[in-house]
Amino acid sequence: RPPAPAPAPAPRPTPAPAQPAPIIPSTRTPADAQVAQLGRGRFIWPLRGDMLSTFGPKGTGQRNDGVNIRARSGETVRAAAAGDVVYAGDQVPGFGNLVLIKHADGWVTAYGHLARIDVKMQDKITQGQQIGQAGATGEVGEPQLHFEVRFAPTPQDRARPIDPMLVLPQ
Repeated sequence: RPPAPAPAPAPRPTPAPAQPAPIIPSTRTPADAQVAQLGRGRFIWPLRGDMLSTFGPKGTGQRNDGVNIRARSGETVRAAAAGDVVYAGDQVPGFGNLVLIKHADGWVTAYGHLARIDVKMQDKITQGQQIGQAGATGEVGEPQLHFEVRFAPTPQDRARPIDPMLVLPQ
């Protein structure tokens, strides 16, 4: 009997620290109001235009993780905030020419359907800098910008899409 309790405590310390890790991020997911507070004043509109599609569920199991803004083909698309280009290319299905910019404090923005990309991976970008031109690349029928804002409360969390309208100036 004495050997039985000894092995039990030995394996227990290893799983115990590992166990809570996946649980902590989900409990720390900030509510929309908190995200809006954290993001307020950080971002500018990458492009101004009519809203073609808003954030959220779109019926038939589809959802928009950002907003789609009508644009003129070739219209300038600007970085919503300063950061580093972490992706610039056309390898993400459906988005055509796409730019992803990582910003401070867990924020990421995405710019899809660009006619032209004017930045490259690892470029340091300033807020308002031209990153490309609006277009109709990917699976869209008219020139537009697909714009996403994602947020991760900690570096361990995966950045999740939030409604850009929560953080863009009204």
